[in-house]
Amino acid sequence: MTTDLAPHRIPVRTVPPGLSVEAAADWLSDHLDELHATRTERGSVMLRGLPFTTADEFAVLRDRVIGRPADYVEKATPRSAYGRGVFTATDVPARRRIRLHNENSYALSYPGLLVFACLKAPSAGGETFLGDMRAVLELLPEDMVARFREQGWKLVRNYWGHFGLTWQEAFGTEDRAEVERYAAEQRLTTQWHGDRLTTTQYRSALIRHPQTQDVSWFNHVAFWSEWSLEEQVREFLTGECGEDLPFRTFYGDGEPVGRREIEELNSAYERVRMAERWQTGDLMLVDNIRLAHGREPFAGEREVLVAMGDPVARQDCEL
Repeated sequence: MTTDLAPHRIPVRTVPPGLSVEAAADWLSDHLDELHATRTERGSVMLRGLPFTTADEFAVLRDRVIGRPADYVEKATPRSAYGRGVFTATDVPARRRIRLHNENSYALSYPGLLVFACLKAPSAGGETFLGDMRAVLELLPEDMVARFREQGWKLVRNYWGHFGLTWQEAFGTEDRAEVERYAAEQRLTTQWHGDRLTTTQYRSALIRHPQTQDVSWFNHVAFWSEWSLEEQVREFLTGECGEDLPFRTFYGDGEPVGRREIEELNSAYERVRMAERWQTGDLMLVDNIRLAHGREPFAGEREVLVAMGDPVARQDCEL
């Protein structure tokens, strides 16, 4: 196995050539401690040259690196399901860039480990880029960090359907009573407007990694702010939805997070960004608490899958 462990880059390890899927699965099991040690030290590791060609073959390899599957809850973007807990990484159109975010940072339980797999690499772009959220925390103004540490953040979602997902798609049910049951368990408040649903939740904005004890910035404050939208998109949605945008983010005291703060956040995200071009047969392990992930626009066909595992309870990460 050859290794590229250059600092400030995603570690890349090349697996032995000529393996079958079954032999590759055994190779992963034999090297699992070493791979997880690299993930703990660096936050991620990319494995290059694996022989999978289908979602089912990826699932065989996934089962060797994920101890326990994690549910994909409160869905936020379109994804296609392949079964066995395997999804497309995203079905957002190729022209759009997806900003850095930690998966399910708005939930009471979130995956500790993300496993991405490249079935087909695009002809240009399409990198799944990563960013260290410990470093973001160091780059932000102290007064902003102090306020979020003390207050947390508030998320309001409006499930319009024609702007983003319907509540049925997001919660995976047609039953309003099931949504209310889930909301009560997850400390969401709900408000129905005919068939449109509004949910509100308060969450901590900083968390402590349950293994390393490092403190990270961990939220969707910038990702779901209207100030992260392109100006034309923001003006269109505001004209159609008024203040009831599909997503809005606030400080924990209810004050909207302003444009200046969102620009500072997005600037910090750009400063910590790192990426490696996908090659067909790549598999990447990502610590979802330490690292956020995003996606570059791309040209050509791109088939990148994801599986989520090793769920972590928010209560185990509180400061």
